[in-house]
This record gives sequence, C-alpha cells and structure tokens, in this order.
Amino acid sequence: MNKSPRGMRYAAAAAIACGALTMSACAGSTDPAADGPVDLVMAVWTTNEAHLALFDEIADAYVAEHGDEVSSITFQPLAGNYLTTLTTQIAGGSTPDLAWVAEANATEFVKNGVLLDVADYFKESKDFDLDDVVPSSLELWSDDGGIYAYPFSTSPFGVFVNRDLVAAAGQPQPADLLAEDKWTWDAAAEIAAATAAATPGTGPIVIGTAPDKQWDGLTTVWAGWGAAPWDAAGTTCTFDSEEMTDAVSWYHDQIYSASAFAKPGETFSFGSGGSAMLIAQMSSSGGIDESMQWDFLPLPAGPAGQTDVVGQAAIGVIAKSAHPEAAANFLTYFTDAQNAAKLAQFFPAPRTSLLTVDTLQQAAPALSPEQIQQTVIDAIPDAITKANSSIYSQVSPVIQTNFDALWTPDADAAQVLGDVCTAIQPALEKSAG
Repeated sequence: MNKSPRGMRYAAAAAIACGALTMSACAGSTDPAADGPVDLVMAVWTTNEAHLALFDEIADAYVAEHGDEVSSITFQPLAGNYLTTLTTQIAGGSTPDLAWVAEANATEFVKNGVLLDVADYFKESKDFDLDDVVPSSLELWSDDGGIYAYPFSTSPFGVFVNRDLVAAAGQPQPADLLAEDKWTWDAAAEIAAATAAATPGTGPIVIGTAPDKQWDGLTTVWAGWGAAPWDAAGTTCTFDSEEMTDAVSWYHDQIYSASAFAKPGETFSFGSGGSAMLIAQMSSSGGIDESMQWDFLPLPAGPAGQTDVVGQAAIGVIAKSAHPEAAANFLTYFTDAQNAAKLAQFFPAPRTSLLTVDTLQQAAPALSPEQIQQTVIDAIPDAITKANSSIYSQVSPVIQTNFDALWTPDADAAQVLGDVCTAIQPALEKSAG
C-alpha cells in the first residue's frame, strides 16, 4: 500500500522517535561526579502560566533547601510536536534531566530504558509516602519491581451532558438513567441523536480526542465492549477481534446512520451550548458557560459492562541525564505528599489522601461534589488507561493512516480493522524479541 504524504510525515516522526529511544536505551547514564551544585532542566508539556508558576515555586523552595546540590531548575516547554522534540533531544545529546511523559508512551519509555528507576528514592524518602499512591496508577510506569515515573496527573474520562438541550428535546436525563442503572452507550446515542435533531445547529456526542485525528481517542467507547488493540503482551494485534469489530462497527453506524456522534470535520462547542454531550476529562468543566445546566457522568456501559478510562501524565528522570541522582532527588521532592497536594489544584493526584471532593474541587471548582465522587474518585482505582506498546511511536501512525478509511458512510469496519492488523502485526511480533 502506498503511503499518503500524511502517512509519510507520521512515519518520519515515528522513525525519529524510535531512533532516539533506541539510542537512549543503549547509551545509559553519563552521571559524572559534580564538583558543585548542578543545573537541572525538566521538559514539560504545558505553557500554562499558572502551572509553570507553581512548578517554579516548588523548585525555588528545593533550591533554597539544597543549594549545595542544585543551583537552578528550569522548566522547559518544548515547541512543536512534544514527543518528537523530546526524543530528538535525547538522541542528540541535549537531554533534559527530567521529562513529562504521556501515558501513551509509558511502556515505550520504560521498556526501552529511557527512564531511570526511582523506586528506591520514593521508598527511602520520609516525605514521599509511597503507600499513599494508588497502586493501579503506577502499573504503566513500573516494571520488574522498578518504578520509572510518577503519574502526577491521573484523570478519568466522563460524559458532559447539556441538561438544557436534553430537556428541550423531551429526552430522559442521563443522570436519571445512571441512577436507574440504565446508562448505556445505546441510551446515550439515542438521546444525543434526538437532542441534536430537535435543535438545529447543535451537535450530538463529541469525543474530545477525535478518533479521526487520534485513533486511541476511541478507547472511551470500545472499553465498554471489552476491546483492546493488542493482547496484554503487546505482541498480537486484536483490532480484528470480535469485540473490537463490534465496537467500531457500532460507532461507525452511530456516526453515519444514527447521527449520534459528530462526523469527522464537524466542530461543536459543548461549553457554549453547541452539543448534547462531550466525552472529556474534568478539566473541560472550566470552559462551560455558567448559564448552562449540565452533568458530568461516568462513561456509559457497553455489552461488556461499564469500564472507566483514565488519562495520565507522569514525570520521570531521563536515564541519559548528566545528573540522574540530583534529578531523582528533585523528582522525589517535587511529587512528595506535601507538593502533590499543591499540584492537585491543577492535576488529579493518584494519592488516596488527595482523592477527596475538597481537594479535587480546587482543580475543577465547577464540578459538584456528587460529580467529583462518582465520575472521578470512584473511577480511578479500577480504571484502565489507553493502550500502550513498547513500539507505540512506530505503530501509532500506521494505525491512524489505516483508520482514515473508516471515515466514509460505506466503510467496512471489519475490513479496515483487518487491514490494521495486517499492517502492524509484523512489528508487534518483532517487538517480542
């Protein structure tokens, strides 16, 4: 199959990323002994001024306490494609000491030796309190007893519902269906389609991470079918499984036959009253018009039951850092129990002590206590994350290119998913070593 220009761009980016990861795994840490205090750099995936101000506040306090070890800490937002820029830096020798890593790249970074094992630093710190961290939140970032990053942000996906539009359409409120244990994907789709039809110009269900732009944005849907893109070992493609085929076929039908989900290319602003529902995380609550009545509910149940999905962002020490020990000590401080509480004003923390309504309302003051409890706190312990692979950067653009064939009314979902497996299975097998 010939690659489109878009596919070639993705392939080039993936090649850069994979090359960087391979080099980092082979090179190991330089870790020279420092004669004096060192300067640390943390790559971050945010330009939010409030986030950076808090990071600086924590860093300044650390330098004040440990000036004989660290003289400065710089938080460096990376321009362009974050992952490509980060891995290019690692390969090129301008390696940051610490980095923000998204859950999609967790296995890739851990298995390829990109991150330093910091388990002993966490365990030996009197202030970190590792027992307070929800065990499931560390699964992606752990391997063979080691811990390779701290997931400072662990935020479940839920469904925002425009109660005003739903009521105007004469549809049942999803919150009532949830209370009656009738909140399912079929019910959500039926309500959304009817609601959008009743108010011209408004949309049905919008998936915040649009699957036509990022394929694993569909995880929030297919989780309800018990589907996954590959097996637990990451070596066998399961896009062509019965569960995945049923889930994606259902989604495709709901787009093009039932008009229950926004079509690729359509844009509707939930926050300004432009759609019936939005699948997103709690942070999206900050952009909702104050005059609107809305709910934030757990993901609906599918044929396999109700499954919660979380997105994570973690911070780890780059193994090639020139100052790995100093970086690990700062990471332990930056994410210890006291500073985790400060970070929780923006990022839902995976700590039992901080999974409280009072704490989480700092990050999302527009959410009600009930919404926080049922959609965030209750979801985190047993939630799944998006799929991971030790070769995610290699297979993800290939999947996205093949998914392009889904976005027509007459697409054959089973054929598309089979083509995905044909395209990525050799790489998955090879990754097993």
